[in-house]
Amino acid sequence: MQKKTKRNMLIDVLRGFCILSVILLHLNIKVPFKETFIGTLMPKKIYTLFFWSGYYGVIIFFTLSGYLITNSVIRKWGKLSQIKVRDFFVMRAARIMPLLFILILVLTVLHIMSVPGFIIDKEKVSLGIVIFSAATFHINLLQIKIGYLPANWDVLWSICIEGFFYLIFPFLCLIIRKKWHLAVLILIIILIAPWARIALYPVNELGDRNYLAYMDSIGIGCIIALGLKRLKCWIEYDRIGLFLGASMLILVLYFRGFLYQSGLVSSGLNVTILSLGTGLMIIWMHFRQDTLNHSRFWLLKMIGKMGRLSYEIYLTHIFIVIVLVDIYNRIQAPSESIYLLYITTVMLSSLLAKYVSKYISKPLSNKIQNKFIYKRKPICKLNQ
Repeated sequence: MQKKTKRNMLIDVLRGFCILSVILLHLNIKVPFKETFIGTLMPKKIYTLFFWSGYYGVIIFFTLSGYLITNSVIRKWGKLSQIKVRDFFVMRAARIMPLLFILILVLTVLHIMSVPGFIIDKEKVSLGIVIFSAATFHINLLQIKIGYLPANWDVLWSICIEGFFYLIFPFLCLIIRKKWHLAVLILIIILIAPWARIALYPVNELGDRNYLAYMDSIGIGCIIALGLKRLKCWIEYDRIGLFLGASMLILVLYFRGFLYQSGLVSSGLNVTILSLGTGLMIIWMHFRQDTLNHSRFWLLKMIGKMGRLSYEIYLTHIFIVIVLVDIYNRIQAPSESIYLLYITTVMLSSLLAKYVSKYISKPLSNKIQNKFIYKRKPICKLNQ
């Protein structure tokens, strides 16, 4: 049996920062941090970086997903062409579907009970269509057609894009036998993606949620994983990659005004630059994954724990946001209590995700894999 690979703590930390940016974005939309004393003192770029980066956090997730899945397939089956499609689908389904179906069930009940914040506009779409779209990974296309859904449904657009990637990836591995052929195909997709973000649905606010729009982000992660063996000879120079990657992230996340003025946003290339920067940082993280083992990095380790729970946090944090913001508004709390609201929301979102993972995600995932895979042939799990 293949041994379970140790988690990359640096990857988890990056995922932790990404999911934190998503939480802060959704909080800031409902209760702007700018209303606080600290918020008024913040330069606009800093404020935007901390509280309006959730979208970019999701993009980084896409690149990480491409890397993690491709690297996991190579680690488990040796070659992409030797992938076991059935096992791959079972493992992905075991990780994603149990919590997703439970979420759909809970949201359905809340809609039927007419709980504020969870009610679907019946004039736009029926509950049945929304449930079917979420369960079959095309709620992103539904939103392109009808507009925004309530927040808990809305976040599923990115899950749909990843689901599409999971669907086509194993078949590409089987059809395209050589790595460089697959890399060329991915490069073509990378070139198409900026066009898909901007021009496929040019007058639609949600048009960039189509399946092709972020395949460059995912594809860059795939190419990084494919090239890691060849990059071993460059390990002494991986800090150059870290510097270049961090510079690209800073450019996109901090200098947004420049990006708009330069036309990089209107051409869709800001996302590609961010994904390239993430890919370069992944190379450094891959070879330096033991960097955070020292106990003095306790804060980063806490963020890393959030990264390990990022899927659970992503699907459930809106519940915490809606409840706490409702309480905050009802008691008419002073503006400075926003600090407590933000801290409490992050902590409770992590705590909820921890127990969801412990009592729902992991047990159901293990049960599914034990039934459909390990009794037949034991292999290592796709655990990231």
